[in-house]
Amino acid sequence: ATLENCIPAIVALRVSSVRPSELDGAGVSWGTGFVVDAEKGFLLTNRHVVGTGPVRILATFDQHEELDIDLVYRDPLHDFAVLRFDPSALFLTRKKVALPLAPAELRVGAEVRVIGNDDGEKLQILQGTIARVDRNAPDYSDGVGDENTFYAGCGSNCSGGASGSPVVNIRGEVVAILTGGSNSSSSDFFLPLDRVHYAVEHLMRQEPVP
Repeated sequence: ATLENCIPAIVALRVSSVRPSELDGAGVSWGTGFVVDAEKGFLLTNRHVVGTGPVRILATFDQHEELDIDLVYRDPLHDFAVLRFDPSALFLTRKKVALPLAPAELRVGAEVRVIGNDDGEKLQILQGTIARVDRNAPDYSDGVGDENTFYAGCGSNCSGGASGSPVVNIRGEVVAILTGGSNSSSSDFFLPLDRVHYAVEHLMRQEPVP
């Protein structure tokens, strides 16, 4: 029942981007977001999902409702971004479902589920166990990375489209965000929520993020 209650807060993202620099190309990509404030319409995803330039973001909600949503905040150091939608524009999806953030609950041995748009399937639920919380930030070939933080490691075997998915514990609390994974093994990398929670609290109060 806990996982079923989480599902209305999950959205599949389709991001159309222009060419932000001579080193990057325009294109369309997919990812996952999840609602953290249902009344104000705040969503979380990865920074690399929305890129660095102007974007158009289309979100598909639980009952196949599609909304254009706005990019509110890209973190300058860590791989997360905050989006916003208009809750009054939803008619079929349960409107008051948001996932609570629980940064302190990320620990070795925790049983978790990754809920998101894995492999472009709109909704998949993958299981895993947190193996470590002191991994270095992953180093990607395209230069997109993270700074000044440890990552968590888990063998949940996620694939494309799952970036930005919430990592949920048995109580339905989000303990991390899926950010990437290995192409040669089942290892996935999770961003802890300490900085994420700090930024979201400021944005909910309509304050700048220090």
